Amino acid sequence: MKLCDGQVGHHDVTVSALIPCPQIVNYSVARRPPIGDDKAWTTWASHMRITASVFLLALFALFSADAFAEADRDSLVVAWEAHIEGLPGTESFEKTADGVYRYVDTDLPYDGELKLLGALVRPAESAGIETDFSHFGMVEFELTDMPVERLSSQVYYYWLADRQTLHYSKSAQEWVDASAYQESITDLYGGSPSFGALSFMLNYGIWVLLIGLLIFIFVGFNRQTRKARSLMDETADINDKARQNLDRAEAMQDEVLSIARETRDLQKESNELLVKMLQALQR
Repeated sequence: MKLCDGQVGHHDVTVSALIPCPQIVNYSVARRPPIGDDKAWTTWASHMRITASVFLLALFALFSADAFAEADRDSLVVAWEAHIEGLPGTESFEKTADGVYRYVDTDLPYDGELKLLGALVRPAESAGIETDFSHFGMVEFELTDMPVERLSSQVYYYWLADRQTLHYSKSAQEWVDASAYQESITDLYGGSPSFGALSFMLNYGIWVLLIGLLIFIFVGFNRQTRKARSLMDETADINDKARQNLDRAEAMQDEVLSIARETRDLQKESNELLVKMLQALQR
């Protein structure tokens, strides 16, 4: 059987197939042959199979070129370029060299050179939530003509957040920006109470934790303070009682000393009387 070449092209993808070249008949592919003409029906069916094969090959080439784009660095950079160029604040975004662009932005504002530093693609971490996004990508760049003091401003960080991160959608087979990602997540789980609670914890959980920790520390501190104050009061009472006992002991000691002096004086007088009595007897 004679073979003939067929090509189906889309963008940079070309599919070549060697297909049988049927004998030329008077029946077109779209026109069915008359009933009873078995040879014509066989030729028509073969023709239809060849046409369907070519059509399927064309669809495969088209689908392979566009729909099955991998979530890799190259596709991320291409999507990032389209994202930057499509932002409302972008007035001009022209590539002047490999990884170097002439960039004019009215939001920041900025007019100068943008230099691509790197691109990172990582599997998405969904915190246990099943989403349509399989990867997330971050593009690092610098504005070489931006004054250094402006790089630390809050406006710059807010502006940068919308221009660095993209998310890869498995169903759409493309990179989407943060707003589309948030909208998709909200549409998918926005009505779920569990997602609402999770979203609240993701947004405010750190503050709830810090406030709870501060309350716990405050309550514990107050409890320890009250306990320490109680111990100090008990210690003060003990010290007062000890002081009273010391005063009582000192008073008793003075009384004992006074009695001892009186006893000594009486003993002295007794001794003098005895001496006098002895002298009287000796006479």
